[in-house]
Amino acid sequence: MMMGIVTLTTDFGTTDEYVGVIKGVILRIHSGVTLVDISHLVAPQAVAEGGQLLGSAFGWFPQGTVHMAVVDPGVGSERAIIAARHSGHTFIAPDNGLLPIAWAESPPDAIVHVQNSRLFLHPVSNTFHGRDIMAPVAAHLSAGMDMHELGPAVAFSQLQRIEMTSPDRVDASEIIGQIVGADHFGNLRTNIDVDLLHRLQRHHPGAAMAIMFGPYRILGLSIFYSQVEPDCWVALIGSRNQLELALNGASAAERLPEFKGMPVRVVLQSQSSMDIE
Repeated sequence: MMMGIVTLTTDFGTTDEYVGVIKGVILRIHSGVTLVDISHLVAPQAVAEGGQLLGSAFGWFPQGTVHMAVVDPGVGSERAIIAARHSGHTFIAPDNGLLPIAWAESPPDAIVHVQNSRLFLHPVSNTFHGRDIMAPVAAHLSAGMDMHELGPAVAFSQLQRIEMTSPDRVDASEIIGQIVGADHFGNLRTNIDVDLLHRLQRHHPGAAMAIMFGPYRILGLSIFYSQVEPDCWVALIGSRNQLELALNGASAAERLPEFKGMPVRVVLQSQSSMDIE
């Protein structure tokens, strides 16, 4: 029997039985599969967050992995469920904008609407398509089923989209972005990626980078958190290759509770004003 890997990304949390039930359904169909939890702590109904999280994770898995994502505020409605192949991986998720975010809007190799009801569990619950539709389909895909047996092809341009926040200003003198979220440790994530920072530095070689947000200003990028004193602000490139703002040994999200959407301004300046506040 083909072994296979199925990853799970959901907003189900860990209190209820939902995650365990999905795993049970998959294992009943494909007992040899390896199940991997990416996360079940996506904020409830936070489709974009689920897409970003999956996008940061899937490339670290072997090609051939099946990725099942269930962040599905439209469950039970007419919204479609899709399966797709991208970069050697297979995905199954609601058609609600999650997957285009995970792929950073790069087109997949193929997409189908999941319509083969012979694969579903019946009766199909109007509130738990993750169990009755996506889990059995993920199991069959991991066991080697051809994705085109699931339903008709669909064009990438037809998929639902979520508008993502981009930096408000990017030019040779500054970048103005915003804080878009926080991780488990309270480190603040921005929508300013490393390529934008490098582009700014190329315009001003040798200048020091200053990052301003709320009442704070940080001068320079650090390589790791403890490069500054405890409880001091630090700016660095996080594992998602985006600018991250953190407190060494403390939660930046707790220190700055109104962080969501807060503007972040990045400029280059002379080395004469090297203050970290």
